[in-house]
Amino acid sequence: MKNSDTTGRKTDGREIAAAFAPRAQRLQLMALYRWIAEIEQIGDKAKEPAIRAMRFAWHRDAVGDLCQRPRKIRRHVAYEGLARLIDDDILDVRDLLSIIDAVETGQDPEAVADQAALLAMLDGHFGGVTRLSARICGGEEPALVALAGRVIGLDHWVSGFAMRAGRQFALVPASDLRSVDFNIHRLATGREPEIAKQAFTPTLECFALHLSKIREAGASPTALFPALGAARLAHATLRKAKGASDLYRTNFARSQIGCQFDLTRASLSGRL
Repeated sequence: MKNSDTTGRKTDGREIAAAFAPRAQRLQLMALYRWIAEIEQIGDKAKEPAIRAMRFAWHRDAVGDLCQRPRKIRRHVAYEGLARLIDDDILDVRDLLSIIDAVETGQDPEAVADQAALLAMLDGHFGGVTRLSARICGGEEPALVALAGRVIGLDHWVSGFAMRAGRQFALVPASDLRSVDFNIHRLATGREPEIAKQAFTPTLECFALHLSKIREAGASPTALFPALGAARLAHATLRKAKGASDLYRTNFARSQIGCQFDLTRASLSGRL
């Protein structure tokens, strides 16, 4: 039995953290997050590889249309907001196309040969979005932004375990699967949760290492907190994953109020 749809959808901490930005920046952040949500949900909504490929191609064309003369803006709320960000010289079309490529690559299990390949993929996807968010907020802390992007990416990666395993998307590095004599087909069945977690343990250890690094990095500048604050919510995800006996049936969803409380407390110190 596959378990890709058995757990609740996790609240997107990026959108909650955006509420801490001044109104103008908050609207810009939400425009970016509406767009990336459309890209990230392609894998959730389309089960057939051919349909997913068509949707990624549609979004690439839609992004490309934004820099054409005369400009063509697709009748889609995500692209109307994106056009305004490009007009304000906040976003570059090349950045957006790179993010689409990274999200699509993340659906190919053969793309993650080892942990280095996994981190590179997360940097391209979540790191790319976090850099754009920081640009909107006017921040100049590249090392902290890159670290927060990885933490946010690992948070999404771990909490999406059941869906990614069931769809046979990239999830566990191939080197870690081989180390426990496992494969993506057995991983997808959900019938061997103990060995699945064993294979996933190096990824959880990598997650813990990055959370330790972000704690040591000190406080986020106030201006950057709306862009980076979602990293704070990753601590709860790791605790739940480490304590889980069955990652397929672990519900990583948190209430919006709980997330807001954590971020409000974190915003007072800036610590991620």
